[in-house]
Amino acid sequence: MEISRPHPPPPARRPWKAVAGAALGVAVLVVAVTVPTVLCRSAGGCPGAGGASEGLARLEEELDVTNRSLVEAREQRDGCREELGVLEGKASELKQALAEVTRLEEENKELRTEVSRQQEQLEQEQSRREELQQQNQALQEQLQDTRSLQTSGNGDKPSGLLPFLFFLLLLGLLLRK
Repeated sequence: MEISRPHPPPPARRPWKAVAGAALGVAVLVVAVTVPTVLCRSAGGCPGAGGASEGLARLEEELDVTNRSLVEAREQRDGCREELGVLEGKASELKQALAEVTRLEEENKELRTEVSRQQEQLEQEQSRREELQQQNQALQEQLQDTRSLQTSGNGDKPSGLLPFLFFLLLLGLLLRK
């Protein structure tokens, strides 16, 4: 029987890479469209081309737009990096918390085992105590019977059993506490 293993989690998304890629694509597109147009106009081969200074001014303006787009893309990328750092920190905290929960669950399991063991031991001790109390009660009844025989005028000397019963009675009383 083959044991199936869980699939690894998908790789973490990196939104800043997508933003940086999109900004770079826009910049390349703007440069790709602008450079041929400017070169065409500066060479004077394009219809409606103004002077060279007008083409240069337009090129500088488009370059400024591209630079602003790049600055915005960099700011977004930096924001994404910061957010990624925060998320990585939270992920680390969650891993630590998970490790602590796992440790506490194991400790809880061990404590439950210990409680069960002590509960069983307590039940055994209570059973033993009940047994000793029953023996004590039986010995007290035997002692009472022996005393009533002595007080009834039997006149016999106490047998060797009486001190033994008295000793057992005292032992039972000590164990009762």
